[in-house]
Amino acid sequence: MIKQISILLFLTSSFVGFSQQVPQFTNYLTNQFAYNPAVAGSKDCLDITLGHRTQWSGFEGAPVTTYGSFNTTLKQDKFGLGYKHAIGLVVLNDSYGPFNRSKLKAAYAYHLPLTRDILFSMGMFFGVEQVNFDANDVTLINYNDDAINNSRRSIIFPEITPGIFLQSDLWFAGATLQQTLGNRKKAVGTDETKLTRHGSLMGGLNIPLTNDWSIVPSTLFKFSKAAPWAIDVNVMADFKRKLSLGISYRNTDAVAALINFNLLNYFRVGYAYDYTISKIRFGAFNSHEITLMINPCGFKEASKYACPTFN
Repeated sequence: MIKQISILLFLTSSFVGFSQQVPQFTNYLTNQFAYNPAVAGSKDCLDITLGHRTQWSGFEGAPVTTYGSFNTTLKQDKFGLGYKHAIGLVVLNDSYGPFNRSKLKAAYAYHLPLTRDILFSMGMFFGVEQVNFDANDVTLINYNDDAINNSRRSIIFPEITPGIFLQSDLWFAGATLQQTLGNRKKAVGTDETKLTRHGSLMGGLNIPLTNDWSIVPSTLFKFSKAAPWAIDVNVMADFKRKLSLGISYRNTDAVAALINFNLLNYFRVGYAYDYTISKIRFGAFNSHEITLMINPCGFKEASKYACPTFN
């Protein structure tokens, strides 16, 4: 019972407190659109991504995230200068302990060239999020606890996420701000819960070594009020944009091994294995993440500005 209560306190702190409140992905290079709406339309073709992440497997009530997204160019300028509109959609479900969070977000992005080699994009996610609480998953010493019995079982609130993105054929950089509205809602165990704003900065660089091989270092920096900064540092070795192998380090949690490979030209499969290095390793195993990307135009077909890290 003590163990179950400790797990509950740990997991609910991520919701009712001021710690991390958004899902995280180790293989973020294959899933940039889930972070940044301005990425929509970066490929001149329909781009579909499906994924599943099991974090801290073996730990009771640990986070499990499933998501799907698509984005595509809506309209390009008829003169071929690079101006274009794009749309997209993200569906995500994140469960942890007695909580289940579902998101539905539509995206719009506008792309315009800054130079012949650099494209600037700005976008916005508009959507809703629903948080459900299942009291049957809670073990308490006092089953008449008013903090549980009087809590709302489900809350729905809007979500807006702006983003900007810069890209060329050798590098990319982007910034987003999630939970921008900072919604306040009544929730389990508290009179009021505040969803804190979460910022993220992402960037990467392609360094050619030979005609076939290149090194792609990248980083994802995440921050929010009253929570530790989280920094992912990722280094991938890429072979002809067909196979990528890499390692990653997250300062707050894990080191990871990653692999991405093309399958039949139109599919790209990604897998990440996280080895937990934080104190939670004493009560849990490690994390697994798998991603499937679908590009009907083929992954060999890159847009004019497309960075090799996501093509």
